[in-house]
Amino acid sequence: MSDSNEKQTPAADEALYQLRRMVLINVGTNVHMPSGRFAQIDPRGGAAVLGDNGVGKTTNLRLFPLFFGHLPSQLVVAGGGQEALIRFVLPTDASAIAFEYSRGSNNPTDLRMAVIRRRSDDPDVPVYRLYRCGFSTDLFVDAGRFLTDEETQQKALERNIQTTARLTSAEYRHVILRTPSVSKERDRLRRYSVEWSFGPKSLDNLDRVVAAMLKKHISFSDIVQVAIGMAQQDHAPSSERGRIAYKQGRDQIERWLRDYYACEQALQLEDSVKDLGL
Repeated sequence: MSDSNEKQTPAADEALYQLRRMVLINVGTNVHMPSGRFAQIDPRGGAAVLGDNGVGKTTNLRLFPLFFGHLPSQLVVAGGGQEALIRFVLPTDASAIAFEYSRGSNNPTDLRMAVIRRRSDDPDVPVYRLYRCGFSTDLFVDAGRFLTDEETQQKALERNIQTTARLTSAEYRHVILRTPSVSKERDRLRRYSVEWSFGPKSLDNLDRVVAAMLKKHISFSDIVQVAIGMAQQDHAPSSERGRIAYKQGRDQIERWLRDYYACEQALQLEDSVKDLGL
């Protein structure tokens, strides 16, 4: 390591908490077959995803919020001819999405990897595992055959690579975003966060922000969900995460609603007022 790297300031260290690449491993294709290949996207500094219509460019971009713990069902709503995201992208137990990220420096000891696979007993549900290393193809393929989670885990153990247990979507989000958990697993998840979180402090709602940025159209409901999450984090006690208490009385809230609807009706009359030449 060079002297300049050794003397990095804390601010510089925090700047190097970054997602380095997303690797698609034997993922699904539009002909409902596993790809049999590796494909990667490096988002640092921007990336151009090129290809003909229907090859999966939009689907690939939709996968990035998964790294931050965003639920697949909130990215792609199944039904109406649309297949569930995990079932489509991870068609087999030997399919995976790997995210390589750094935690404070470009030193190999600060590289981590998050891997998403499908549950064997429910192909619509993702499972997560974190590795204390960067991405390596030989953790996922052997003698030309793509490996399952158990086989990849065995390779990691043989190489003394530290890993987590399998994590649910909710557990993974607590770890990667370093957010507090009130479940009975909170102590274990807190320890995992120290080793595998994406940042040095809590990044609650980052998954929603990234998901909103990748949508063609950002709806008001997206903004509301982020605002509610931030208000819950700042004001709601940990035991009352589903509720927020407001100091305003009923009369104040009803008056605010009347004013809101009055403004809405006034705006609807804008074109009519212009026609009158007023």
